[in-house]
Amino acid sequence: TTREEAAMQYRQALIKKYQHLPEVKTIHRARKIPKTIKKQTEQAIIQKESADRKQANRIKHSKPGTYQFTSERKKIVEKQID
Repeated sequence: TTREEAAMQYRQALIKKYQHLPEVKTIHRARKIPKTIKKQTEQAIIQKESADRKQANRIKHSKPGTYQFTSERKKIVEKQID
């Protein structure tokens, strides 16, 4: 968005103006991410980890051969054409 672009240009101007100060590194590295987006990504990571843990526990505590391992890439495939 234009607001983000203006903020990035302002940060670049600050970096050029105060490049001799050590605090400029933090200005350069830090990029503001909205709180809701950050929380959503953290929540998605937690959900993925818990799903993986649950699947591992299912495999660990079931009869051998009940659950077969399928890779994430093969789970995405909807239709295979011969």
